[in-house]
Amino acid sequence: MIVKSYFVALKQYVRGYTKILPVFFILLLSFMVFADRVVIDFNTFVQQMQQRFGVSRVAVAKQWQAMLAHASKQTEQQQLLIVNDFFARNLRYQTDMQLWQQEDYWATPLETLGKGLGDCEDYAIAKYISLRALGVSDDKLRLIYVKAQVGGPASRQTQAHMVLGYFAQPNAQPLILDSLITKVLPAVKRTDLSPVFSFNSHGLWAANSTKSVANPTARLSRWRYILEQTRQEGVRW
Repeated sequence: MIVKSYFVALKQYVRGYTKILPVFFILLLSFMVFADRVVIDFNTFVQQMQQRFGVSRVAVAKQWQAMLAHASKQTEQQQLLIVNDFFARNLRYQTDMQLWQQEDYWATPLETLGKGLGDCEDYAIAKYISLRALGVSDDKLRLIYVKAQVGGPASRQTQAHMVLGYFAQPNAQPLILDSLITKVLPAVKRTDLSPVFSFNSHGLWAANSTKSVANPTARLSRWRYILEQTRQEGVRW
């Protein structure tokens, strides 16, 4: 909406008010630069954590903030490891039915850290938002739905699973951040995972496709919920 209002203003003032154009372009450029980083208002986040999950869970919210502050001084490769390790240490796996009494519920980082529990989607979403808050470009990150092989190398049994993929370069083999294992490994070493589709804030891709096929918020109602709910919890997209 901010970008749209800029263009409306430009259209209104372009006749006879050309002096504002340099200011307009500076403001527009500034918006475009900062829009690519997720900003977390930790005052709002901590306040809601206390209200919804109690004083005892405020500590983990502040630990998340401290982790991001520390990771912000590191390289992107190090940031992946730091973020992955943080959630491995601070969350325990639990199914949606056990936790939310629903078959498939996508939790926000506030809900996940508030409970200290989550399933694969919750881990992946929290890591995604953390890395976006550190300034990692959306072009490098995708939440990936996969079929995960279970029961050993010879097994044909699979289950639906979600991981986070980091693409250092377009079309590169991604590094996989997973709730099943603590190591961050390249996709080529994760032969137990078969991609189904992937998405981020700007696109949705089928399997290994390199071209987005849809708007993720239009096609994925749970992702739309995450984007809307996290805004209320202090996350600015």
